[in-house]
Formats: sequence, C-alpha cells, structure tokens
Amino acid sequence: MIGEILPYVDKTGSAFRIGECGEEHTADLQEMYDTFSPKAISQGLPPANDKIRYDWVRRMLDRGINFAAWMESKIVGHSALICDLDKRDGEYIIFVTAAYRNRGLGSELTRMTVDKARNMGLTTLWLTVESYNFRAIHVYRKVGFAFCDEGELERTMILCL
Repeated sequence: MIGEILPYVDKTGSAFRIGECGEEHTADLQEMYDTFSPKAISQGLPPANDKIRYDWVRRMLDRGINFAAWMESKIVGHSALICDLDKRDGEYIIFVTAAYRNRGLGSELTRMTVDKARNMGLTTLWLTVESYNFRAIHVYRKVGFAFCDEGELERTMILCL
C-alpha cells in the first residue's frame, strides 16, 4: 500500500508534494525521465534509449520502493530503494529534474527514503555517486552517508542505519 503524499514547501517558498509512488504513477514517472536532460547523466542513467528507459522505470516500480516529488501535477524528483531483505540492505538512487535542483527536494526525498529503510529494519543503505557530483555528495553526507572507497570517477557511499 502506498503511503500518504505530504505537502512541503521548498527553499524558494514553492509548494510541492512528496510521498511514495507506485504503478498508478507510471505514466507521470515515465514523463519525468523522458524529458530528463541530459540522459545518461550518472552511470548511464537515466537510459537514453526509449525502450531501455521504459523498461528501467518499470523495473524500479516492480522491484523497489519508490518516492516522488510533485510540483503541481508533474513528477520532478524520484528516489528508489532497491532492497535485499536477506542481507538487510538496500541500494538508493535519486534523480531530480535540473530546474528543481538546489531547492530541498533531493534532501526531502533522501530523508523519506532513509526513514522507510529504517522502519523496514534494514541495517545498511548504499549508493554510488560520481566523484565530482558535489551537490549530491553534500545531500548524502547531511543524512549520514560516508565514503567507503577511493574511486576516481565514481565512489560508493554507505549509511549504517
């Protein structure tokens, strides 16, 4: 069951809503990624190829716990938690449309996803981030993620819950 979608106000004073999203939001989520620019911005994601991108969105909705940020009626941010319940860990991914970055949406999506992981009893979250994506690294560090490797182009960060 999808949780409640809550109202928020971003750093500019604009209203947005944030909460879990599921299959009923497939078309809106697909539209966000279809118009996302540039494609393949981080580790080849979101996929540039239409068919591969469609399948990728479907897999995230099928396999993960997903959250979205809506400005008016459009999804402008998306995060997903892909769980391995046997290991009690999960991979975290997030994308925010360029026009809505640096407004607090990524931070709220991250906090909501981390809270969900904790409530599920996961012990660890991990993500990969490109080494020069300082804005994203700042958000991740604010909630407690720390680097666990020394990669040049991309690095892994872990959050112990």
